[in-house]
Amino acid sequence: MTAHTQVNNRRKFPRFEPRKEMYVLHYNFGKIIDIGMGGVLFNYVDKDYLNDGPPEKGILFGHNDHYMDEIPFNTISDTIISKSTSSKPVIRQRRILFGKLTDSQVRMLERFIIDHARIPQMGFDKSDDFFPEPDYKLTM
Repeated sequence: MTAHTQVNNRRKFPRFEPRKEMYVLHYNFGKIIDIGMGGVLFNYVDKDYLNDGPPEKGILFGHNDHYMDEIPFNTISDTIISKSTSSKPVIRQRRILFGKLTDSQVRMLERFIIDHARIPQMGFDKSDDFFPEPDYKLTM
């Protein structure tokens, strides 16, 4: 008989997978795995020449040039997920908790997630034909 331990999910907000490709720039450029109002998880290729630690703010990129910049980031974890036999490249995964967001940033992040993520509660995937892309950029 196998014993299963219950994992405590301490997240305050649900996470969503990208519906379209989404990226993050936080010292490294990475592809978003999931995102929520509380934070983001992304994979990136580690660069040996970068010696300083990650900055306090980052940028989120979405489809059609939508982006948000100056987002406060707090690194929760940064782990190796794949390493080749020659030790290059090293693929890492970083978990970010968003810092204190302004009211404007909260609204922009909500819109960014709705526009770019798969949200099961909506009961459908937005199609570009039914919901045209907005003609604005999410900038600060």
